[in-house]
Amino acid sequence: MSNEVVLFDLPSRGKPACWSLNPWKARLVLNYKSIPYRTQWVEYPDLKPTFQSFGIPPNPTDINPNATYSSPTALLPDGRYIMDSLLIAQELEKLQPEPSLGLDTDYPARTQAIVATIQKPLAPVCIPRVPELLLNPRSQEYFYATREKRFGMPLQELAKSEKAGEVAWQGAEEGFAQLRALLKENAEGPFVMGKEPTFADFILAGFWRFVERLSKEGDLEKRVLGLDPAFGEHRRAVQPWLERED
Repeated sequence: MSNEVVLFDLPSRGKPACWSLNPWKARLVLNYKSIPYRTQWVEYPDLKPTFQSFGIPPNPTDINPNATYSSPTALLPDGRYIMDSLLIAQELEKLQPEPSLGLDTDYPARTQAIVATIQKPLAPVCIPRVPELLLNPRSQEYFYATREKRFGMPLQELAKSEKAGEVAWQGAEEGFAQLRALLKENAEGPFVMGKEPTFADFILAGFWRFVERLSKEGDLEKRVLGLDPAFGEHRRAVQPWLERED
């Protein structure tokens, strides 16, 4: 039995590297805890047949209402497959309890809710860039088709719709205000719970990296991190665990 974790992730175009927020959450835990792992890249249309072939049951709708099979998924050293970033983090915490991920606090759930409050209104700005900037042809085709169904229009139209542009940024203002308040709760910082990073920080780190990967000449990154000095400070603080991306 190998002591290595296998992380199933979505490849980016060119040299594969992690780009999506959810796989980043699991990868950041592995990097933080220095757990040996390797990455197996799986294109979007291959997720379901690949994971079905492993005998993995589909996602419960309360965990992921949008996808029956999703990345990240991890193969643990004991031979079990775990799908979903939070469930993976919980298992990795059992595998190696220290350093702690703070999963017994309400901060991960609160942070996830805040990020969702930001991401939902910004979807018309961000989501059309995913296939344009990041995906290989097979995943690109899959992404366009599935997201057209989800949003009720082609992504090219979504990017030009009345929900995009400054309207999207205005819709995200409340989420950014909540994030600003969260990062200032523990004054000793720079992390959500103070001086040590936890899973809540890795949710944010995945969000920062996702925004960076979707930026054109740094446009989204500069705008988001420029909203508050605490955002840039947090992004710099989590950099050590974002170094390994493949």
